[in-house]
Amino acid sequence: MNIETYISDLLYRHDCVILPALGGFISNYKSAQIHPVSHTLRPPSKSISFNVQLQNNDGLLANYISDCEGISFASAQVKIEQFVKGLQNDLEHKSRAKIAKVGILSRDMNGLISFEPDNTVNYLLDAFGLDVIQSPAILRKSKVVSLPKQVAKSAKSINTKKTSFNWKVAAVLLPLIGLSTYVSFQQESVSDAYANYAYLNPFKLKPAAVYTPRTVEIKETLILNAIEASPEMEIETLVDVISTPEVIAPIVNNIQFHLVAGCFSSEVNAANLVSKLRTQGYESSVIGQNSKGLFRVAFQSYSSKKIALLKLQNLKSAGTSTWLLKQ
Repeated sequence: MNIETYISDLLYRHDCVILPALGGFISNYKSAQIHPVSHTLRPPSKSISFNVQLQNNDGLLANYISDCEGISFASAQVKIEQFVKGLQNDLEHKSRAKIAKVGILSRDMNGLISFEPDNTVNYLLDAFGLDVIQSPAILRKSKVVSLPKQVAKSAKSINTKKTSFNWKVAAVLLPLIGLSTYVSFQQESVSDAYANYAYLNPFKLKPAAVYTPRTVEIKETLILNAIEASPEMEIETLVDVISTPEVIAPIVNNIQFHLVAGCFSSEVNAANLVSKLRTQGYESSVIGQNSKGLFRVAFQSYSSKKIALLKLQNLKSAGTSTWLLKQ
């Protein structure tokens, strides 16, 4: 068996086979390919390249030849050296040397060696038995449709879908509108019913009833503070109304000094203040009307100006506002 066959056998199982003093053959994985024009499908394979830098003897080829032919390692190396010399002689005289099932080595004018692999042999064991397949091109027929007919058909389908969609929306919305209207009218009764049912729950706490007393406020005009600079100024506030009979004391002509408590536009309010002051121990009375028509109410009336001034000072000391009227 010649050396070319040994090199081819080793490329099936190894990625690198070195010829000492010449170079090394390197195999790399190559994926499947599809030719876009010829429609040829090539299975995955190993691409073979040559590197002149790999010249050191690794012993792989010599050991393989020694095992196959049953000769010594030294004899196998001699055979390899003779084979390499033959390749170098062909490159020197013919500028090319062929290695069967591997490829062709060629030398250019500059002395550089190039390699062209033999693509007819697939060194990938996983792709064993897979051949190159050529598939005919798939012819697709284009369907020609008249544009006006197609547009009309599309418009009709769109209108049909739109109409059916509107009916579906109406069928959903009408019951909801009716239900919301009914609930709005029955909201109060439904709330009461749910409240009653809620109290049947033994675990739900029923809120305690809170009594809110009814209060009635009546506006009342009362003179609480009188200013000496403006003795007849009316001040209005809110007081509790006590239903008492109207008390209007007659004006005594011989009493000339009055300690005024307030002035009112309403005679009823004046009478109420008189009753309130009398309960406090004053001999209060209505002492007539002023020029503006306001009813004057006095804490008490005196015939002596000295006594009246003394009582006026006592009231002011106690924080009660009053002023002295002379009639």
